[in-house]
Amino acid sequence: MLLLLFSCEEEKKETVKVIPVEFNTPQNFELEEIYHPSNFDQGSWVALAQGDGNTMYSCDQYGKLYQFKIPAIGSALSQKDVVPIDVEIGEAHGLLWAFNSLYVAVNKNWDDDIPDDQENGSGIYRITDTNNDGQLDAVKMLLKLEGSGEHGPHSFALSPDGKEVYFIAGNHTLIPDRVKENSRIPTNWGEDNLLKPFLDARGHANDVKAPGGWITKFNPDGSSFELISVGFRNPFDMAFNSDGELFAYDADMEWDIGMPWYRPTRICHVTSGSEFGWRTGSGKWPAYYPDNLPAVHNLEQGSPTAVLSTANLNLPIKYKNGLLAMDWSFGTVYFIDLIPDGSSYKANREEFLSGTPLPLTDMVAGNDGHIYFATGGRRLDSHLYRLRYTGTKNTDINSTNSKENEARNLRKKLEEYHKIVSERGTELAWEHLANNDRFIRYAARLVLEHQPIESWINRYKSETDSRKIIESSIALNHQASSNLQDLILNKLLGITFNNLDQSLKMELLRAYSLNFIRMGMPSAVTKKKIVQLLNPTFPAKESAISKETAQLLLFLDADGITKKIVEQLEYHTEQNTVTEGVEMLSEEATLRSEQYGPLIRDVISKMPPSEAIFYGMLLSNVENGWNEDLRKRYFLWYFDVLGSKGGMSFKAYMENVRQRALTHVPENRRDYFQEISGIYSPSSAVAELPQPIGPGKNYSGNDIQNAVWSGLDNYKGSIENGKRAFAAATCILCHRMRGEGGAAGPDLTQAHSKFSTYDLIFSIYSPNDEISDQYANTLFHLGEDEKIAGRIKSEAGDSIVIMPNPFNESYTVNIAKNAISKRELSPVSPMPPGLLNRLNEQEIADLFAYIITGADENHKLYTGIEKE
Repeated sequence: MLLLLFSCEEEKKETVKVIPVEFNTPQNFELEEIYHPSNFDQGSWVALAQGDGNTMYSCDQYGKLYQFKIPAIGSALSQKDVVPIDVEIGEAHGLLWAFNSLYVAVNKNWDDDIPDDQENGSGIYRITDTNNDGQLDAVKMLLKLEGSGEHGPHSFALSPDGKEVYFIAGNHTLIPDRVKENSRIPTNWGEDNLLKPFLDARGHANDVKAPGGWITKFNPDGSSFELISVGFRNPFDMAFNSDGELFAYDADMEWDIGMPWYRPTRICHVTSGSEFGWRTGSGKWPAYYPDNLPAVHNLEQGSPTAVLSTANLNLPIKYKNGLLAMDWSFGTVYFIDLIPDGSSYKANREEFLSGTPLPLTDMVAGNDGHIYFATGGRRLDSHLYRLRYTGTKNTDINSTNSKENEARNLRKKLEEYHKIVSERGTELAWEHLANNDRFIRYAARLVLEHQPIESWINRYKSETDSRKIIESSIALNHQASSNLQDLILNKLLGITFNNLDQSLKMELLRAYSLNFIRMGMPSAVTKKKIVQLLNPTFPAKESAISKETAQLLLFLDADGITKKIVEQLEYHTEQNTVTEGVEMLSEEATLRSEQYGPLIRDVISKMPPSEAIFYGMLLSNVENGWNEDLRKRYFLWYFDVLGSKGGMSFKAYMENVRQRALTHVPENRRDYFQEISGIYSPSSAVAELPQPIGPGKNYSGNDIQNAVWSGLDNYKGSIENGKRAFAAATCILCHRMRGEGGAAGPDLTQAHSKFSTYDLIFSIYSPNDEISDQYANTLFHLGEDEKIAGRIKSEAGDSIVIMPNPFNESYTVNIAKNAISKRELSPVSPMPPGLLNRLNEQEIADLFAYIITGADENHKLYTGIEKE
């Protein structure tokens, strides 16, 4: 989920009411609360670091750094024990004590009006004791960062050899040039989507492009940085296991639940040059793409915070090669049991500790071997705890597997060439391009991408092994110029598709896609050959193969592909097929969060058919191959999918899909297909209304937010402007304001007292999200999968009269009762989307001023004077 420690909304000064915590602690462990920072106005702690001896450091999310000595077992800290550090720095998400210094990851907007040398905004800092008096007194910025907040700079980890520091950042943090200049992954990354993705319907991360969140490492003085890994969404923390391998805990996007690209929270094995495929909106890469790496373990929904290696903790031996991972939203610490699997790992998971409410923020291993963890964030009530094992010591020794060590060593040997140009590296990489271990194959391909193409192109031309051809073709797609396109496609066409196993088929399909993405549409002759090869294979038994083949055939405009995709759409809707790899939280876990649990339970009860949605999205791009019957089946499908429950962006996304699909409908048939999918235009009812000043545009949710927030800042408009905008946007046709207007929708006079401005924005932008039963249409299912929705005007005898068009109540339809197979509330709002698209940005601001003032001409927004 969005990292819930950090609010996008205006900061609130008061802390939330204290509620006693109900803990579930593991057997033979003792939990002690050792401090309560909120009781002493020391903020809400989100970062901890173990210093020398029994010294520990902490930081308030919006305030100071603190230092204290860990109390003895059975004792607690007092306020005088916790000392603010006297330096002008704070607001840290991450702390690390190393090299006799405190490293601090500040997460704070830079103020453009203040010189950089007079403030400490987002960045990596080193604090030292310059006069050896035991007090940290000097602050040095090692790396300035652009980005802050939920997805900003996060945490540190010390390398296993104790010589370097690793740093992790979310996807709203730009990678500085000095980091990109020394990268283990080639920096010519791209979105690499074959078809244009859909951006988040509510505007989240719409401007954030590849490569997303990232990990770097640097030497103690910060003179050298190296980019290690990219493609994360928002990983808050990372840790090295007992084998010296790095793992990060990445966040999901809970607004995407129910969509085919939704990815749950997950544990990622961070290897040299790794890419994990986060892209904005619907553009996220599936885990099966060979040009990114899969997660070691998928969890469910949550808000990842801290990750801690168990290697240096006083724990039973069963925990020794694992991780502890914290979830803020649902108050759970998971134990991730890492099991060697070739050069990487697989994992099992169990709940280690949980509580309600328990907003977990950070945890560290004390020098005494105990676990210390903090709760709080977003100004919530904050506590510091110690958890220690009190059971019998288990001295069994972990067994090692020489095969896994051998595979891991091979992968690391290949990784040595991720920055070095070397003939030996090329030979080693070519030898292992077809290795059965995916992480080794990935490392080998990356070696090639760091070598001059001319040093290995002759090997490529003479290669006959299918997997080596595919892997090296991906490398060429990334690094070569388009003049090699014919060579690459001819090599790929030489591979017999039907003779490949599932993983090789997928890699081959992705190699084709990357070629078209990076090098463009192939020649007509080559295009025909590829269509002839792939068309008979669709649909395939395997979901992933079918989806990737469908994309390629659609891109290549294959004959008959539209009909085939419509059939897949209908099949997966009927089967309610959910995309593989998506697990939902247990009901017991959802009960730990009053705020987020109900959403998860609602989604589980009405899970969207995400596989069908994938095909519905593909069809929104199709220009050719339609007939009247196929189009009717497709647009009627929107009733089926909108009856499901997904994340906050789900219905707005689906409306954007429908709108894109309508652009491919002939203009003279557009109103008809809009209406059969439940949307009527107000055009017939606006003749007597004032016309918008305009010009308008197709606003995104983010555009509307910007228009409202910027327009209301120092607002100079009048109530007359607002009243005009309310009518020009056609709101007045269905909504009353102070007694004036229609009654088909709710009275908006008091809407400002019930809903936030944010809620009002998205109820207008995406009216399908929440539909009151009082104002919803009724959807009637008729024979042969016919559907029609409208308000019931009358119901008598053998028929029902409905009004499908909310803007024309004289238009009615009679339905014979014996023709109705089912009736239910329509999931499509009578209020059409896009009503603001005819208004300019000032008119949008005027409209919202009118609504949030309740049309009160004496409101401060109009007069500038507070009412008494």
